[in-house]
Amino acid sequence: MSDMFNVYQNYSNLYDELVNHEDYENNLYKFLNANIQWENKIVGEFGIGTGRVTKTYIDKVQKVFAYDNAQHMIDKAKQNLSKWKDKIEYTVSDNKQISSLENKYDIIIEGWSFGHLVVQTNEARNQTIQMLIDETTKRADTVIFIETLGTNVASPNPPGEKLAQFYHALTDNGFKEHIIQTDYKFTSHEEAARIMGGFFGDSMRNDIIQRKLKIIKEYTGIWIKK
Repeated sequence: MSDMFNVYQNYSNLYDELVNHEDYENNLYKFLNANIQWENKIVGEFGIGTGRVTKTYIDKVQKVFAYDNAQHMIDKAKQNLSKWKDKIEYTVSDNKQISSLENKYDIIIEGWSFGHLVVQTNEARNQTIQMLIDETTKRADTVIFIETLGTNVASPNPPGEKLAQFYHALTDNGFKEHIIQTDYKFTSHEEAARIMGGFFGDSMRNDIIQRKLKIIKEYTGIWIKK
């Protein structure tokens, strides 16, 4: 198991520390609030993690149905989002189980979650991708997929063939692609190396130390279908 999958499953505090350093210019918030009408909407968020994406829209919406396959992530999200606890209903659920859900939503959003299912899927990847597209678009008027286009890289590109296949399928199915920067910022390169290395592995850690990076570039793709 890679460092990042191990973190997702077992280390919510490290993950929360990581995402709290991402997007120091607040570009995701600016984009989502400029391009999506959130007022009084019912939202389904898949892969809520520790609630980072939720914070960008929670003030405006009526209700959030929040899903994640890791109970410890949900527990951390409940702490981080305690101010809005009356608006959120949490469910432990794997992304593969979307077809079993009965809820309907005005908006579905996922952040850095579906891509992990795609990467872990091999033999039936095409079917998995189409399932994610079909099951979300039939359940909501607006669907938003947020995924990585590269960490600590010079320009935005899908990190690997599997994600490239996923992103191409989104545009082929009528999603409009947008690209923003959500760079990480740390107080020191030592802090950056500890946190980024803990999630992305030794290669990332060593590069940050060697170049003494305190700001690490991150490109993010946002695919929207209305």
